[in-house]
Amino acid sequence: MKTSLFTLLLATLFVNITLAQDSEKVSILGKLTDQSNKPMDFANVLLLNPTDSSLVKGTITDAEGAYLFEMVEDGNYLISATMVGFQPTYYGPIEVRLATKQKVEIPQLQLGSGVDLQQVTVKAQKPFIEMQNDKIVINVESSPVAAGNSALELLAKSPGVTVDNNNRIALKGKQGVMIMIDGKQSYLSAEEVARLLESMPANSIEKIEIIHNPSAKYDASGNAGIINIRLKKDKNLGMNGTLTLGGGYGRYPKANSGLQLNYRQKKFNFFGNYSYYYAQRFNDMDIYRIIPFEGTESIFDQSNDRVNWVNSHNYKGGLDWFVGKKTTLGVLFSGNSGYWKDDSDILTLISGVNPEPFSEVNAATNTREDWNNLTYNFNLRHTLGDKGGEITFDADYSTFANPSYQNSDNFFFNENGEQVATPNFLRGNTNSDVTIKAVKADFTYPLKGEINLEAGLKSSFVETDNNIKFLRNAGNDFEIDPNLTNQFLYEETIHAGYVNANKKFKGFSVQAGLRAEYTVSDGLSVTLDQQVKRDYLNLFPSLSISHSIAEKHNLSYSYSRRIDRPSYQDLNPFTYFLDQYTFGRGNPFLQPQYTDSYAVNYGFKQSFVVTLSYSRTEDAMTEVLEQDNEDRTTYQTRANLAQFENYSINVSAPVKVTDWWSARVNVSAYMNHFQSPYLGGEIDNQQISYNIYASNNFNLPKGFRAELSGFYNSAGVYGMFENKPQYAIDAGLFKSLWDGKANIKLNVSDIFFTNRWNVNVRQDNINANIKGQFESRRANLTFTYKFGNNEMKPVRQRRTATEEEQSRVKQN
Repeated sequence: MKTSLFTLLLATLFVNITLAQDSEKVSILGKLTDQSNKPMDFANVLLLNPTDSSLVKGTITDAEGAYLFEMVEDGNYLISATMVGFQPTYYGPIEVRLATKQKVEIPQLQLGSGVDLQQVTVKAQKPFIEMQNDKIVINVESSPVAAGNSALELLAKSPGVTVDNNNRIALKGKQGVMIMIDGKQSYLSAEEVARLLESMPANSIEKIEIIHNPSAKYDASGNAGIINIRLKKDKNLGMNGTLTLGGGYGRYPKANSGLQLNYRQKKFNFFGNYSYYYAQRFNDMDIYRIIPFEGTESIFDQSNDRVNWVNSHNYKGGLDWFVGKKTTLGVLFSGNSGYWKDDSDILTLISGVNPEPFSEVNAATNTREDWNNLTYNFNLRHTLGDKGGEITFDADYSTFANPSYQNSDNFFFNENGEQVATPNFLRGNTNSDVTIKAVKADFTYPLKGEINLEAGLKSSFVETDNNIKFLRNAGNDFEIDPNLTNQFLYEETIHAGYVNANKKFKGFSVQAGLRAEYTVSDGLSVTLDQQVKRDYLNLFPSLSISHSIAEKHNLSYSYSRRIDRPSYQDLNPFTYFLDQYTFGRGNPFLQPQYTDSYAVNYGFKQSFVVTLSYSRTEDAMTEVLEQDNEDRTTYQTRANLAQFENYSINVSAPVKVTDWWSARVNVSAYMNHFQSPYLGGEIDNQQISYNIYASNNFNLPKGFRAELSGFYNSAGVYGMFENKPQYAIDAGLFKSLWDGKANIKLNVSDIFFTNRWNVNVRQDNINANIKGQFESRRANLTFTYKFGNNEMKPVRQRRTATEEEQSRVKQN
């Protein structure tokens, strides 16, 4: 069925393209070589409009270095040829006239020695997926499919990335990914990072960087690697900006908008952006549990019909002052505010042995979470000498306010539909406040002998105050429930320092680094009178070696040790209800996890890449289910499992089908193996799994571009959870307007509505199945307009001091 759907979609595209083509057109052909006249295969060759350098057609050279553009209309054109590691070359202008000839042959082009085009500015489209030495780059702006999606949905379409039913993000089968935004770690829990990404429109993103083995320069968090989301920035002198408007519909409406403004002079650069995102969507879930009870079984069959809303505002503003040629001072302000609301109608049918007079529980649960997060940053950059040395300094102050409420009304009926027990009403109010202060300084300097030295220091200071109050009905009044009411205070201080060196030899490059982090933490549950203090020093080495084994063939080897600390709210022993039999709670005794990662990478011309990797995690922080057979309750929490091993292989390659159809295929295969004693039993789960992602790009007549992409995640295990396969196919269409100043994108996500999740848990006395579907199929339409000057230098990239801490704050 899956194969037939994909084949049907491709066939439809073929028919449309074939009907649209006009045989009375001109072909342009040529050959590309390097400076020694060796053919350059898999190079990008673009046919451009000479007036604005907008893309007309694109192709990839074959094994002989040949390229061909078919069905070219009358007009004037430029040719651009590029290849990673080589200087680009250009040729033109070319005059095409059908009345004169039906074939135009271009003289042989060589990379690095192109024809002078008298300062032509080329604005060619970047490939959607780029393979670089240390990372994979997803160029979001190049994808019609991306428009109208949220950042979380976009991540789920990225190579090697999976997002499960609880919105937990995994990279090559491993959770614990560090999410950074513009180089800044978000300090949120996994759930809150997911909620933040859910509220961020994809049209505000420029690119996504996936870094598997970060160096010692980065904070030691993120055992699975780093995903860095780069937001769009204006790059032109004078006043300029971009306006984006979009909307979508599945079962419910969606809307997004954004405005970016930039004003740059010789001494000052003012910048700011704002984006808005609204979505209403459904997320249905069914839970089936068999619980041992009094020598036999109780069965709970629960269906959960959920509708949720997200309404968010993201904003940023700042100023750069170019004090001199070598010194820049900057201030930055950023914020994110909004709310997430969820209405759930939950029906639980109880069968088997049942000591209660009721066999049906109807629960209505309403949840609303608000957030208002602010970050203030002062930064300095000073260049040392003329060799590229640099000192940077950042000071940050961040506040996170997250008030929320939860109402859970439970009604009890017998098999005749008669109410047979007093309703159970719960009212919960939570105030969560986090303050983060941090300073960091980084130093980079090139030494003699092609050695590049990096060093830095960082200190962060975190304070959290979480106060929750639950009220339960008592007659006609509500009384405080002391078993659920709590206040949790947490303080954490981390001092870190690192040194990193890179040395280039003949054909070799070696990078070695060491990071030290000293942590002091104090968690106090005021109500429960539980206190957990910790004090530890850790060293995190990293090493990478790369070299050429033959012309165009490269090998690299890497090792790193990393830590993942619990999010501040994961340590909080609060309880969150689905109904009175199903809930979640924090774990104040959760310990950090430590991971050693090894990888070998093979690259052919930086296009075809194979990665083999192995990692071993001690005290792996993992979602688990725990069950009380006597009360027949099941709850979800996070616990440390003794050992987690991950073996993986990743293959990524470009595929040229025709001159108008190119593709990139990414395949990841991995084995997860969890071993740990747990609650008197033993967890020993392992399985080989794989992830396939394919992106097809089509250059159509009349300046249209189309994209067809799809993913398939096979069955897999994580901790005690066994996940069934997930898959989906997306399609998009792009059209440039008004000489490239505007564009419109139309896409449909999950065309065949196949993206569903299904999870089994079979561990000791726990026997549960959880399955569901969310609003994955919808159509999106996005319009973008660029205005102002188009000749501006890039805005300076900034990584602030509180990146790592912000990623551990729970936020929606």
